[in-house]
Amino acid sequence: MTAYSTHPWLPRTIWWSACLAAILAGAAPTRALRADGQPVAAAAPSGSSAPFDPSVTKRIAIVGASASDGFGVAVNNGSAKPFKAELVDMRDVLLAAAKPGTTELVAHYATGMFFSDPLVRGEDAITRALETKPTLLLAVDFLFWYAYGGGGIGKTPIRSEEDRASLFERGLSQLDRVVAAGVPLVIGNLPDMRAAKGRMMSVMQLPEEATLTTLNERLAAWAKGKSLVRVLNLARVIGETLSGEPVRVGPVQWDPVKQGPVMQRDRLHPAFPGLVALTERAMECTIGDTACREHFDFTPQDVKARILDSLPK
Repeated sequence: MTAYSTHPWLPRTIWWSACLAAILAGAAPTRALRADGQPVAAAAPSGSSAPFDPSVTKRIAIVGASASDGFGVAVNNGSAKPFKAELVDMRDVLLAAAKPGTTELVAHYATGMFFSDPLVRGEDAITRALETKPTLLLAVDFLFWYAYGGGGIGKTPIRSEEDRASLFERGLSQLDRVVAAGVPLVIGNLPDMRAAKGRMMSVMQLPEEATLTTLNERLAAWAKGKSLVRVLNLARVIGETLSGEPVRVGPVQWDPVKQGPVMQRDRLHPAFPGLVALTERAMECTIGDTACREHFDFTPQDVKARILDSLPK
């Protein structure tokens, strides 16, 4: 397995602190984490339902927003000496979970600043990702800010639900570039984040329920018949994440009451076990449950230990 790079604790912490005030104007979603404990892949009934061959995991590129970028997610070794701590994103989790021979490259182009200009940041992320010649592109929360938020095309305010639909089409046009390049794609659909109203999201940033339904139907229609597209059904499982019931994370039934929350207090971003579960669901959608277990170990304690072990001594 390719050794994953470390990110010094202090610089990444400072960066997130610097952009937090801006993010409070709008935040990326916590992605869906299945909580039924059953090994059933969370693939939406659109596009092709058959999993990709496991060989697609050789060169993975990640694009998206704060959830993929690990906003606020950190691990540490408690009272052990020397003390170790690290901020964690989806790339870190994938590389720590991947068994030897599973992947040669995981390139990370997700950003917590996606909300500030989805048109520019989305296009840039896709361009950079395709330059790595990936065998798989993970876009779990890529479309979120093409539907949520208060800024539309040309940074003009969103004044209607039609504006959101127009912006969403611009997001799909970026995904068209991935399909045209012949790269397998896993894209998340839109969850209902009204539970975050009054926390890190204002009313003006939330699409109407009917708009979410329409846009998810549009995504399903776009994906239909595209053999290189799989849709991760975030909308279906986000309610399970918010239910407070145990969540399957690797072989573990993670009880948020006894073992700690899977979501942060903002109700938008996953905590560490939530990020591990999110990454696992994405890979189940990609290559199927059986192959996922064969090629990855998402046991949360083990993923954490591998991340910390990778840090400088």
